[in-house]
Amino acid sequence: MQLQFKKMGNGCPLIVLHGLYGSSDNWYTFGRRLSEYFTVYLIDQRNHGDSPHHPDLNYEVMTTDLEEFMNSENIDFACLMGHSMGGKVAMNYTLRNPSKVRKLVVIDIALRSYALDGNFALQAIIHQKIVDSLNRLDISKTHTRSVVEKDLSVDIPQKPLRQFLLKNLKRKPDGNFYWGLNIEALKNNFTQLLEGIDTEGKVFDKPVMVIGGVHSGYIQDKDKISFRNVFPGVKIVKMDTGHWIHAEQPEKLLDLLVEFLPVNEF
Repeated sequence: MQLQFKKMGNGCPLIVLHGLYGSSDNWYTFGRRLSEYFTVYLIDQRNHGDSPHHPDLNYEVMTTDLEEFMNSENIDFACLMGHSMGGKVAMNYTLRNPSKVRKLVVIDIALRSYALDGNFALQAIIHQKIVDSLNRLDISKTHTRSVVEKDLSVDIPQKPLRQFLLKNLKRKPDGNFYWGLNIEALKNNFTQLLEGIDTEGKVFDKPVMVIGGVHSGYIQDKDKISFRNVFPGVKIVKMDTGHWIHAEQPEKLLDLLVEFLPVNEF
């Protein structure tokens, strides 16, 4: 699949993978900062942003998409950074193609399956509600964003979350709206997106940094063991944030990345 992307800057290639419901646009401002140090590739993953829609949505096909992207752009090796869903894609790619990855950054996601985690039940319910709410709305005849937001507020009272989701609202030439997200694919593959990464017999011994939000619940103490089994040199950092670390504390995150990644070493 030919993914859409934005490219900026010079230096060591750094590929940034967004999370569920996200797109390259969510990382554009932060990517501009990173482009002072790296050649930054902000990718729209399948069924998100401006990339093609497809009924399949799981970590294997998204990893294959990334492999095809790097081949098409003649990227021999790169640093990878992924947030949430993008973090799992980045980890899966790294374990399948260790020679192609120089350093790995994982933001607020673990290797394990969240489908089997009772402690993650609340987050899973929230995600399911989001998918159901987006699927329920009929926006084909709507001309005003405020009307869409009002309808969305019935199921999603949190304004920041609504505004984040509304970034996926796109306008047709006739003025009507449509979702950039493939809502049907999200609905049909939701449980697969909660699955873990196959790590059996796989080890990546180059530098890895895992950054978790203290208040998000996505990375727990038990995850440290599995991270260290697969990534022996991993550095695990906790920040005083929720799940959206790059939006909540961008300056601190930038400092961590500039210190960890190979600045001016390409």
